[in-house]
Amino acid sequence: MSTPTPEKTLEQWQDDAFSSILSVTLDDSNAKRRGRQFLGGVARELREEGQAVLITRATLERVLVARLEADDAGVFDYLAAAWRGVRAVAGNLAGAKGRALDAGVRAARVAALRDLQALAVSYMGLALQAPDVFAQVGRPGQRAIVDALLAAPGGDDVDAAAMPELLAELAARFAHDGLPEVLAPVVRELGLRLLARANRSLLQPGFRRVLEALDALTAHAHVAQALVRMPTFDPPDCTGRRVQTGSALGAFLGLGAFPSSDAAIVQTYYVDAPARSPPDRDALHAGLRTTVGFLQTALFAVCNRLVRAGADERGALTRYTLRALATNAQRAGMQADAAKVVDDAFADNLAAVWLRLCEPFTSDARLARIARVSADWVPARAMRRADAAGLDDEQGLVAAFWRELTRVNADQQRVDSYLDRRQQELADSGVAPPGFVADCFFATAAALHLGPLAAISQYTEKLNALARFKREIARIQAAPELLPPAQRASLPAAIQRWNEQLLALQREKIALDAQVLDPRRLCNALVFYRFTMCFLLRLVDAHGAFPHAGAFAMPAESSDAASADAPAVPEPLAMLPQFIIEDVIEFIVFLTTHSPDTLIDSAAQGGGNDLRTFYDVLPLFAVVFLARPAYIRSPHLKARIVDVLHMLTYRDPREDDDYVDTLGGNLQDIVRLHPAIEQFQQSLDSNELARAYLVPALLRLYVDIEQTGSSSQFYEKFNVRYHIARTLRSLWARGRSYVEATRRFFMLQQQTSTDQAALSTTTGSLRKDQQVIEEFVARLMTDTTYLLDESLSKLAVIRDIEKNQDDASRNSTGEQMEEATTQRLQEAERMARSLVSLAHETVHMLAYLSNLVPRPFQAGEVVDRLAAMLNYNLKQLAGPKCSNLRVRDMKDRFSFNPRVLLSEITSVYIHLGLNGKGAQNQEAVDKFVVAVVNDDRSYSPNLFQEAYAILERRSLKDDRSLARLLAFAAKCKDAKIDSKIIDYLESQAPEEYLDPLLASLITDPVRLPTSGNIMDLSAIKGQLLSDPRDPFNRAHLTIDMLEPLPELKDEITRWRAQKVAEYNDQQRPQ
Repeated sequence: MSTPTPEKTLEQWQDDAFSSILSVTLDDSNAKRRGRQFLGGVARELREEGQAVLITRATLERVLVARLEADDAGVFDYLAAAWRGVRAVAGNLAGAKGRALDAGVRAARVAALRDLQALAVSYMGLALQAPDVFAQVGRPGQRAIVDALLAAPGGDDVDAAAMPELLAELAARFAHDGLPEVLAPVVRELGLRLLARANRSLLQPGFRRVLEALDALTAHAHVAQALVRMPTFDPPDCTGRRVQTGSALGAFLGLGAFPSSDAAIVQTYYVDAPARSPPDRDALHAGLRTTVGFLQTALFAVCNRLVRAGADERGALTRYTLRALATNAQRAGMQADAAKVVDDAFADNLAAVWLRLCEPFTSDARLARIARVSADWVPARAMRRADAAGLDDEQGLVAAFWRELTRVNADQQRVDSYLDRRQQELADSGVAPPGFVADCFFATAAALHLGPLAAISQYTEKLNALARFKREIARIQAAPELLPPAQRASLPAAIQRWNEQLLALQREKIALDAQVLDPRRLCNALVFYRFTMCFLLRLVDAHGAFPHAGAFAMPAESSDAASADAPAVPEPLAMLPQFIIEDVIEFIVFLTTHSPDTLIDSAAQGGGNDLRTFYDVLPLFAVVFLARPAYIRSPHLKARIVDVLHMLTYRDPREDDDYVDTLGGNLQDIVRLHPAIEQFQQSLDSNELARAYLVPALLRLYVDIEQTGSSSQFYEKFNVRYHIARTLRSLWARGRSYVEATRRFFMLQQQTSTDQAALSTTTGSLRKDQQVIEEFVARLMTDTTYLLDESLSKLAVIRDIEKNQDDASRNSTGEQMEEATTQRLQEAERMARSLVSLAHETVHMLAYLSNLVPRPFQAGEVVDRLAAMLNYNLKQLAGPKCSNLRVRDMKDRFSFNPRVLLSEITSVYIHLGLNGKGAQNQEAVDKFVVAVVNDDRSYSPNLFQEAYAILERRSLKDDRSLARLLAFAAKCKDAKIDSKIIDYLESQAPEEYLDPLLASLITDPVRLPTSGNIMDLSAIKGQLLSDPRDPFNRAHLTIDMLEPLPELKDEITRWRAQKVAEYNDQQRPQ
């Protein structure tokens, strides 16, 4: 029987185990330890101290440090190997042999191993924190960790398998002892790996492993907490573009598939895309969108851990985001310097992360947490430093950004005063500042503004540039003979070069489609903007409780404004950054134009039966902010709301069949419209506020848009008014509710009982509504005059040039003359295309309204000018020179239909000159007829005969309408005889009875307080409707400032009666 081996003492076992694990020895004579590094210095010290020369718990750290100080040691790899050795020995102790040991012995050995394990972890952390403490021969610690994290899953790399446990121990050990400094090099190394050629593109598979490594690293709660405290997380010197290149998360957020972020995307995916079919392109997009979805999900997972780690971590992530946005505000500019700002991918990813963080409250069907988003967020959070429960950074960049943003309805002076005052009020109130829901909302709004919305703006510009380039190439190819000989000779090479450039632009555009038109991202953004619209509506709701207290309550419109610069607007709304409401509108415009499917996508509706984005919230939002125009200062934004309505109530002009009192029309079903249009119109039809407020609001904006504040406002107003006219036309065609709303609104002009009338007004002020009606009629008449005159004159220019080109032969100077003439022709064609459409639509609205509500168009202040305008254009369309308007392909090229114009203009005569029932209406009709015949410049009885002949020959009106036209012409002949008495009165009147501007007899005298002159009310009223200034000294003057003169009026009335009697006596036969 063999003698049992005596059991080792604990010290002996520690010496053997530690020697093996650390690969060192204090006894160079021990043959079993040959090959291990002999630490003679430590052995000598122990002997001199009278201690046993063994590696025990007491001497372990001395031995370890001595080994690390050896210049041949790869510090981190050595420590990691020791740590793995500890795990291996501990595993043995947990096995069968270990379980055979005495429990106390096994526990003592495990405790000794834990000491070594703790020391290894501590020194690994030290090697990361202060790499210069020990000589670095092997891989730096951060590289070793990242190599393990990036190792292929399921491989043989022991480091990779053990790394999660090692990271957990590092995090636990340094959680309160410098963990940010320990892990900062690791995160930096991951970022550097991401920038390596094999990983920095979504086209390379390596980027996935790097993201998975970051995910694994931040899966530990302590690591997530430490990440925001790393010096590299949000360095003070990282602003603008450097946020992407110098911050801890910058490289990860900078990954993307935008062509501006990765040029290889176009060359790899989209080289032949312009020649592919739409389904093939969609297939290309799908793969790339899936990859971007993986990226953004991974980024969200990391940021979501930071949010959930604690309040400090949430604040740090929010502050990082706000600083990144504040220092990249130029992205929202027209021509941002790409080298100075983060790229499209970074901005898009940041927005995607925050959209996901918002989902718990924005996707809620009932929006239960909407009250937590306070308009006080800017003064309470963005303007305050962290030590005062705020989010501003040490440099004050966040506060400066939010302070200097354009507001919904306030200038900078008012903003500064408000922010200072409101900050103090909030501090004095003791109310807790808004929480993370509000932080999340405003950070997301800003991220969308500088990310996806900026990309959308750039995308739209690229589309416009691409269209212009294509048109220019086509124009030159269509008429090469117009080029000088030198350019003509090199034209083939130039066209080839242009086509190559065009192809490159088309590839980039298609690559952008994959990102900008991604349905997933568009739906996510639309859900957020549903919440935003509800938040804005809540600010103006009369009860301040929308959407939680029943239907939206339309706020009263206050006329008590402190000044013209300070309209009566709810202060929380007025002081909001303008981009919050602007981005909602621009995003809806973009979707309507480029992705209407998203509007009706069930995923974008936000749930709920009465808060659906497209069917409930959007119609309400559009109606409210048009019906209360004082709320938004920017005319451009109001015009963009009209753009939304125009597109979502769209009807193609080529399909119009509702010409006033005109037979025939265009063919139906030329264009197949998107189902979103019909669905939106149904939503409007069922919206009570839309039925009551929308038509008056559009008519009011028609007036207000006269001034847009831009240098091109004269032309911009016509485009907006065209969209208003088309929208009204569509609404009127849908049913009687909008027609009756229009009639009721115009009937307010004839009401005098303010108490009763106020009940039916949309503004609460009868006088305000009456002023809108008067100004609308004046604007409509002025527009009709200008547009018809300009469009017909441009057509005449086109006809003359084309006729001369057909007739003329080239001479020696022909090319120079031809070039100048061609430029004139192109300019005339461009103008005609726009002006003719505007003119047609304006005349149609005039014809429609003159039938529905004739009285405002017969008012004394406009009737003379209206009659003169009608006569002049009737002469153009039916007079002897009407053939001058005939242009080649005029309907296809310019949408010019002179027959319809003639028919609708003659309809205006009939509506205003025959529809007189009742004494007051008959008097108005008579005034119009007299105004027509008193127009000596254009009136001629023969014109009506010519118009009748054309209308009858072309079958443009039915027999009844033709008979009414003849009846009106006969009435005009009779009125021409009666009008001689007017000439007699004006020849006999003293100077003080004559209007100083028109030299006509005054019937209702008023004094102009600004100059003291006396004028007829109708004359000065018509003047002031188009130009609110005294015509004699240009001083500001409005209708309500005029001073009635009842005594002078009675005096003129008596004089007139006397002179009429004298005239009649003179006309009797002697």
